[in-house]
Amino acid sequence: MSRLGLTLTASSTALLALTTAPLALACTGGALTATDGGVAVGRTLEFGKPLDSQIAVWPAGSSFTGSSSRGKGLSYRSRYGFVGATAAQYADMILDGLNEKGLNVGLFYFPGFAQYTPEARARQDRTLAPAQLGTWLLANFATVEEVKAGLGGVDLTAQVISLLGAVPDVHFKVQDANGKSIVIEPRDGRLLVHDNPTRVLTNAPTFPWHLTNLTNYLTVSSAYAPASTIGAPGAGQLKLSPFGIGAGGMGLPGDFSPPSRFVRMVFFTQNASKSPTTTAAVGQLFHILNNFDIPLGVAMPPAGTAEVTPDYTTWTSVSNLRDLTFNWKTFGDQRVRTLDLRQALSATGGQLKLLPMGPQQPDAVSPTLEVRLN
Repeated sequence: MSRLGLTLTASSTALLALTTAPLALACTGGALTATDGGVAVGRTLEFGKPLDSQIAVWPAGSSFTGSSSRGKGLSYRSRYGFVGATAAQYADMILDGLNEKGLNVGLFYFPGFAQYTPEARARQDRTLAPAQLGTWLLANFATVEEVKAGLGGVDLTAQVISLLGAVPDVHFKVQDANGKSIVIEPRDGRLLVHDNPTRVLTNAPTFPWHLTNLTNYLTVSSAYAPASTIGAPGAGQLKLSPFGIGAGGMGLPGDFSPPSRFVRMVFFTQNASKSPTTTAAVGQLFHILNNFDIPLGVAMPPAGTAEVTPDYTTWTSVSNLRDLTFNWKTFGDQRVRTLDLRQALSATGGQLKLLPMGPQQPDAVSPTLEVRLN
């Protein structure tokens, strides 16, 4: 295991039974390209209990060992330094991260659809736990094309994570500084790669299904609907006009289900005004992601799951792939914090560094700035 390794146990029949009751986790991700050519990519992280994420800064040359129920899995040293948000103290489980080549990788929940490589077929010395894939990608690849070429070098097997008491069903969104994006989904024991022209991802069902579902919203427009006159002979006429501001986007789904969030994020990112700089695009993307902030209590967990509190937005992150900054805010601190990746890597001294991400408990209260009149 790596130095703060992921705690995993063998996938016994009893433990695997826990996965039949899905966890509540509803993340939404998207990207913007600025006029200067830079890319901003961001996402929300929702979970029914606080993950107590930290910021991990991993320098190039760090050692990792993947997990396998039969012993050690894939061992490797990182080619690139990277930063990312962890799941609790497990620093090799990166939920969303950025490396020094401008590659972003995000882990998204994929309940009921992940189909990992069976243990009997997996190459033990190439095996990773599903939640370790993002770290491997950030550590070793600079572009989407490199990821595509190298993805056959690993096998993901179903392994119970002690943090959850279950095998997490996950898929991944990968975005590079050139603007290209892919989705990686474990299906039928293989890692399927889908080109992602939308640069958007949510959760289940499969990514191709989400793309097909967009066809149902071809008529949705950011423009106002034109006025219309109705009536019948002898009954007079009635002219109907849009009420005003906000009349565009009529017909967008408004609930928090993965299909609805996918459609809304595509609509927002496709219609957002282009930012002049990548820094401005980061701010623009935070504003867009505010539309996917799930208030505590409005998305209740299903019965019989590991969740004990309603789903809510634990934190939101946006990466600047041009200037290499990782930006975030948490449920309990709505102020955006920024970490310069180059500066952070130079300050590590070649060792893993962990930083507090901020309060994420459901009872945390964001600080305010009091204004006084003289």
